Amino acid sequence: MSNSTELSSLGTATSELPFRPVVPSRAHEHVADQIVFMIRSGQLVPGDRLPTIEELAEITEVSKPVVGEAVRLLRQHDVLATKRGVQGGVTVVSNDIPPELLRLMSDWREATLTELVEARRPIELELALLAGSRGTTDDFERMSASLQRLREAYTTGEEGEFLRYDHLFHYQIGLAAHSEKLAFFQHRILNEIAAVLFEYCLFHDDFDLVIDTHESMLDAIAQRDPDAITAAVDAHWRTSSGAFASIEGLLDESS
Repeated sequence: MSNSTELSSLGTATSELPFRPVVPSRAHEHVADQIVFMIRSGQLVPGDRLPTIEELAEITEVSKPVVGEAVRLLRQHDVLATKRGVQGGVTVVSNDIPPELLRLMSDWREATLTELVEARRPIELELALLAGSRGTTDDFERMSASLQRLREAYTTGEEGEFLRYDHLFHYQIGLAAHSEKLAFFQHRILNEIAAVLFEYCLFHDDFDLVIDTHESMLDAIAQRDPDAITAAVDAHWRTSSGAFASIEGLLDESS
């Protein structure tokens, strides 16, 4: 039997090859996504002023019209505001990123919640381990502060706010890892999850359990104990995967 015949017998049927729809690359959306990342991760907060259009164009290595289009996109969704004059500029006015904007910047239009959670787990584990190894006192204080915001959102009963600060806590872990690219991969997955949950108004139904698992993660990271970190992330993953499996079942029933 020839090598080509052996290989063909091990191959996958053409109809089963895992090709995915191609999402056309739009530079202004990538610029907008970087700004959204900084807002959702707490690096930019309402009232903060962005660099000038010229500075952003130089930093992101795109043209000024591309940056201008990104700013217009975020302004149309009431995330940014622009003001002319000496005291003007581009300012963050909201950290509430609407789901339609998250969807617009998505590269994974067909991903299910289960797939997203499976992709999230190894990234979050590595980020948590790196945070335990590289995190500073300031990093731990920011994680603790985001967890306090999560507790406050729980007392108000605002589910959307609870999810926002739930994700902020994970963003803070990503920043504490001091791994820029890995933290940005985490951002893309969290964006996808948030878009689905906000779109269908489906959230965790056991807030106490969510807070408990987050507190365990923070304690383990602060102890810089790799075994404790792995155990805490696994416990959080089991909680999330179970909750999202239930939510996905609801989505299947409604489709």
